Amino acid sequence: MGAFEAIHFWMATLLAAATFFLTVWGAVMKKAGAVRLGQYLFIVSFLLMTVFGVWRWIGTGHPPFVTRFESMFMSVWFIQLTWLIIHAATRRAAVLLAPVSLVTFLMLGWASSMSTEASPLSQTLDNVWLFIHASFATAGAASFLIAASFSTIVLLGEERIARWSDIIERLPDRVRLPGSILNFIILGLILWGVMIVSGSIWANIAWGRYWAWDPIELWSLISWLLFGLVLHTRLTFKLSHRAFCWLTIISALTIVFALWGVGYVYKTIHSYG
Repeated sequence: MGAFEAIHFWMATLLAAATFFLTVWGAVMKKAGAVRLGQYLFIVSFLLMTVFGVWRWIGTGHPPFVTRFESMFMSVWFIQLTWLIIHAATRRAAVLLAPVSLVTFLMLGWASSMSTEASPLSQTLDNVWLFIHASFATAGAASFLIAASFSTIVLLGEERIARWSDIIERLPDRVRLPGSILNFIILGLILWGVMIVSGSIWANIAWGRYWAWDPIELWSLISWLLFGLVLHTRLTFKLSHRAFCWLTIISALTIVFALWGVGYVYKTIHSYG
């Protein structure tokens, strides 16, 4: 990672951290101005991340999906983009910024511990299915992590949400947060499912088989089935908000493990670069 990339990456990371602390401090201390400043910083963080991604794309000649670092970076970018879309559409997403900015900061911090060097495409990876597969993987992960972030707000309790929203912005739709979480889970299931199918097609082209029970393949399937179970139990058995949110958070951890943790534990034919 060159100096230009490093400046943008670390500035984006620090601004995400500042956003979290400003949002929480502003809510607790009843400082609406601090929360608004946090929102502006988060937007700047997103712009810096965008510049970083475009610069790396230009420098390498391919989208930044190839390395583990790039995979995590793109998931964070999709998380930020999703929050910005929600905020632009409703203007009532400030109270949701605390968990989203925290996830952003923690994931960027984890990404910085990985190799940040760009990698050329190997012959196996040099296929259009890579970008289809990776795009849906990062977007799906972002959807699930947004759902988990929103779940933490629900777990804080309705009274606290009401108090914070009065300080930050009135959120008359806060009681519909579980519905928003459900929507993101459905979106994530669709995106993650396309990721699995496109990965199988790509695997057949690259390795001559659609499925090999590789650890990443297996954990991706487990994650998808687990979120499907969460969706089913929520719709069929009418789980309480708290149980639903805890299951969402636990399931999101399997997504993180499937994408970025498996390589630390298992030997896998899935390689980056």
